[in-house]
Amino acid sequence: MKLIWQTIRRSLDTDLSALEHIRPVRAALVILAALTYTYVNHDVRALLPLGLGLLFAAIADRGSSLRRRLTSMAGATIGITLGTALGCAVSNNQVLHIATGGFVGLLCGLIGVASIPAMTTGVLALVIFTIFSGSPIDLFEWKANTVLMLLGGCIMIASVAVEFGIRSLIRRIPESDDNSYGESFWNRSKVHFHWTDPFILHSLRLAVVIIIATTLEEFVRFPHSYWIPMTVAWISKPDTDGTVDKVTRRVVGTLLGVAIAGMLIATTPYSGAFALIMIGIASYFVLAFLMPNYAITTTGITVFVFFLFRVVGFPMGGSFFARIASTLIAAALVLTAVRIGPQPRQLTTPAP
Repeated sequence: MKLIWQTIRRSLDTDLSALEHIRPVRAALVILAALTYTYVNHDVRALLPLGLGLLFAAIADRGSSLRRRLTSMAGATIGITLGTALGCAVSNNQVLHIATGGFVGLLCGLIGVASIPAMTTGVLALVIFTIFSGSPIDLFEWKANTVLMLLGGCIMIASVAVEFGIRSLIRRIPESDDNSYGESFWNRSKVHFHWTDPFILHSLRLAVVIIIATTLEEFVRFPHSYWIPMTVAWISKPDTDGTVDKVTRRVVGTLLGVAIAGMLIATTPYSGAFALIMIGIASYFVLAFLMPNYAITTTGITVFVFFLFRVVGFPMGGSFFARIASTLIAAALVLTAVRIGPQPRQLTTPAP
């Protein structure tokens, strides 16, 4: 028991120097406004792809200069849009679903060799693919889901452009970090293209684990079993230490998120307005703690998902247990895979 509490305390240690508020508050307000408008005026099923598009584009908002932020977000928006279309295309064919999952895992892992924003794009695209290829819930057809995902990303990108317009008027433009563009995408990537490179090995392992996780998803009979490959996509990293730390924080964050969402849903009568407000609050925590503390970010994502499901009207029966079980299964798969083959315990990440 003492070890468990030590693990939880260690996972909740937060680097407050990396905490920011303006960007997360702006993004959370955009998400709240866009989803509220959609909830009032359109089919509530649109909230799922639109909300994910908004949140994932905001997660990819990296750097300080306008050019870098727009480039990172545009790349992620393209990735999640393609992930949505491809996921929907293979969702009804079991064999194609499993095989394509492995290919997408390999490709998304390889994308990450170029830079941190490219790595983020790969992770987000793979997560979205696993959701739309495996989700049994009642969604729109693939074109509508894809367009809504793209729309969500574009709205968030536009909000950053508006932010910079306001900054220009008040002369508060942040210092540029465009020096990261000094080397081409190809030049940054090609140095990793050999069989012993940690990122190449990670991509191969990721492809295999996604295939295993997707196969389990097809045969495991509990709600939202696609959360198994989805969680694998979130927590897989090229190095052992980074993976262990992320897995630990993911488990702790998931347990906290399930506890918070479960308590609120169980003790409050259904209200669309309350659910939307909780989605906005959860969005802030996801984005504000993305760098300072991944466990808190995971808590935010978990609360975000459960209240998004609630406002859309998806069945909640068994979902809390399924979330925990999926996380533990995915953690076991990833922790086993990361120890296979030559692997540095610590890794120098790609250029920003």
